[in-house]
Amino acid sequence: MSDSFSDRVKAELIEIYSGTKAELSALIRMNGTLHIEENKISVRIQFSLGSLARRIYSIIKDKYGLKSEIIVRYNYNFKKDYSYEIVIVPQPELDDFLQKMGFLEDSHKPVFRIHKEIKKDRSRKTAYLRGAFLGGGSINDPHGEYHLEIRCEHRVHAEDLLSLLSDFDLEASMIEHKNKFVVYLKSFSLITVFLNIIGASRSQLEMENARTVKKVKNETNRRVNAETANLGRTVEAAQNQLEDIALIEKKKGLEELTDSLQEIAFLRRENPYASLRELGEMLDPPLSKSGVNHRLRRIKKIAQNLQ
Repeated sequence: MSDSFSDRVKAELIEIYSGTKAELSALIRMNGTLHIEENKISVRIQFSLGSLARRIYSIIKDKYGLKSEIIVRYNYNFKKDYSYEIVIVPQPELDDFLQKMGFLEDSHKPVFRIHKEIKKDRSRKTAYLRGAFLGGGSINDPHGEYHLEIRCEHRVHAEDLLSLLSDFDLEASMIEHKNKFVVYLKSFSLITVFLNIIGASRSQLEMENARTVKKVKNETNRRVNAETANLGRTVEAAQNQLEDIALIEKKKGLEELTDSLQEIAFLRRENPYASLRELGEMLDPPLSKSGVNHRLRRIKKIAQNLQ
């Protein structure tokens, strides 16, 4: 599997993942499906990260005492990655587990909203956001465009996520894309705050460092572009000045110019690529940039009159 920034963020979150009710609820909500056959319920949870699948498998077995199995599949595609599926098999304890998690009502009707207990407690909200990102989140490489998103199957769940983020002063947006509801952040400051909230401090620091590097590169590029533009203008102006001097020499001769204008004309012909400041420093006594420019403007006016 490629080591993308999303992968590194999730690897960091897996290190601190404790399997709380809120975290597990978010993960099952993002990646799980309920299956009912002959009035028997089972749950299937899909994962792309083996380390996360193993952690969840252990938590479901050891912490909640549910019987489950893990299935590993090899994906025959260009990436050639593995996928993992945890199957919580039908058992008497599963109904009670799903109701406590907020996935089923007493009547076995599915619930697609975040459990009300989670919405009341800040630490549970934090845990839920961590699980939601692990289950359905992605984030762009911080050297490029800033973008973090969480994909939801149901609109009401996406709306609840927006409300949850708003409780942390994170104003996210939502769009519908390919039959999913995408909750996203596109601001550097909002994304780094989100990473801090869910406990990905190492990734937050990596993102801040990348921004610093990006700012330095942008400033360097800006200065190089400005210098290139200045050089282009200098060369173009020098070419025009040489043409003016050549015209005066052809029409009336440079000896007809005043001594100061002759001096700057000969100096310009000898140094066609020098800047005005450099020309001024070559004179004896030296002349300021504005003084050199004044003499060349006088030469330009004489050339225009000759034309």
